Amino acid sequence: MHRPDRIGALVFTFAVIALYIGVANLLNWLSLASLPLGTIDALPIMVIDVAILNLYVIRQRKRAQN
Repeated sequence: MHRPDRIGALVFTFAVIALYIGVANLLNWLSLASLPLGTIDALPIMVIDVAILNLYVIRQRKRAQN
């Protein structure tokens, strides 16, 4: 197993933060829990996250072909 590169670690960290904000928003909307960052709009963060993940996957596929 190879070491993940720095960009991969940043993408993973951003994905975890976006997932946390999404879960916090859902729990806040359902009135089950009030987590920090649960009141911000998660849709722009999720859209940006999906775009970054897609670009990262494309980058990894190109790297694997070479």
